[in-house]
Amino acid sequence: MSSVVVVDTSVAIKWVIPEPDSATADALVQTWKTQGTTLIAPPLFAYEVANTLHQQVRKGKISLDEARKSLSQLLDPNQGPVLMFSPDPAINLALSMRALELAQQHGLPATYDAHYLALAEREGCEYWTADERLWNAVKVRLPWVRWLGELSAPTAAPPPPPPAAP
Repeated sequence: MSSVVVVDTSVAIKWVIPEPDSATADALVQTWKTQGTTLIAPPLFAYEVANTLHQQVRKGKISLDEARKSLSQLLDPNQGPVLMFSPDPAINLALSMRALELAQQHGLPATYDAHYLALAEREGCEYWTADERLWNAVKVRLPWVRWLGELSAPTAAPPPPPPAAP
């Protein structure tokens, strides 16, 4: 397993806001920390997290102070992912160009998610998302994209035996 993992906002937000699968996301990040795995994300992670927290405040689900605390936590590279922005414009352009191509190849509605895909592809590591729609769009051709729901999906129980004859 790689010592680097790309995580997106849909997973990371579950570390600070109680949502379905938050326990799974928490367990996963604890496993990564124990293994010494480095979490990374493209720079747009900061904007997506800030916007998601803003939406939670607007809906009255959290306070502005809670949003500030959560934003500080997720943008702290000791707690959240390291944002992979290069001072070399050519490297940033190459990542965005690849994101554009990936969005087209997989029929994605925007390039935001594709930036995470391009970063994971470039780094040769897994990309973790809680976005089932995205995962369904790419899972066949990009097996290194992982969906949080894979970990929390209940195992199918075997069917009960037929009733005994009287």
